[in-house]
Amino acid sequence: MKRIVWGALILLVLGCFACKKDNKKTEAERIVKEWMGKEIQFPDDYQCSILGNDTSSNFCENLFQKEYKILLYVDSTGCSDCRLKLLQWKQLIEESDSIFQGKVSFVFFFQPKNKKEIAFLFKKDNFDYPVFIDMNNTIDRINHFPQTANYQCFLLNQENKVVAIGNPVFNPKIWDLYKQTITGKSPDSKLSLTTVSIAQPEMELSGMQKGKKSATVFKLKNTGNTPLLITYVNTSCGCTVPVWDKSPIEPNQETEIRVEITPEESGFFHKTIQVYCNVENEIISLTIKGMVEQ
Repeated sequence: MKRIVWGALILLVLGCFACKKDNKKTEAERIVKEWMGKEIQFPDDYQCSILGNDTSSNFCENLFQKEYKILLYVDSTGCSDCRLKLLQWKQLIEESDSIFQGKVSFVFFFQPKNKKEIAFLFKKDNFDYPVFIDMNNTIDRINHFPQTANYQCFLLNQENKVVAIGNPVFNPKIWDLYKQTITGKSPDSKLSLTTVSIAQPEMELSGMQKGKKSATVFKLKNTGNTPLLITYVNTSCGCTVPVWDKSPIEPNQETEIRVEITPEESGFFHKTIQVYCNVENEIISLTIKGMVEQ
């Protein structure tokens, strides 16, 4: 019965994440049915690295001994920085250490295009958590993970069996589900809703240059009668980094979301920022666009 309940919860969360489109909902149902309770197999010949520097695999063995493990698999397709979202994972690791007191480990298996690229990303974001570099993509060959990146992250129990599915840096509801599964506690009661006005939801920046940092600020005002709480800000690319006030914003008060942009390519730049907060439909969308010079 408990497993059925968790399966229903995961379907609900993944259904929300899939924007309620029928084809994606069907995909989520299929993946949950296939992967819930499945044991993940780990390769024997992985290489453990910290900040891009190889270290002994024995150094990372303790990651596999924890009561729960969050496994993230990222292959070499697409934009590595966008898919890795190392800064967001750093935040989740810090929160996890605070909440779970060493009960949970993070097991990152990456198949980069090359080691130099991923070492650069680690150093750029100062990501010093141990990872496993799998140049031969062995872990995917022995497990045959779902092809959609949203479902290439799993919460595993001590026996390495899947107890929850989904990438929490793409959707805070997944992170809530992970926390609920680990603690066995029901989520807090739903926050009262408020309303928000945005001075300029779309920013067009000029003078952006490839590889150089720019910044812009979105101003939000709580126009409702209850405090505004911004729980998460998700960006469509690792080259955009948001900073926001995590404390409640009282009615009639303003807050700012500062976004730093470091374009990786020249040409037209268009990125979406999703703000998760206690408003109707839960998400506020913001946009940054402009031309990036070489």
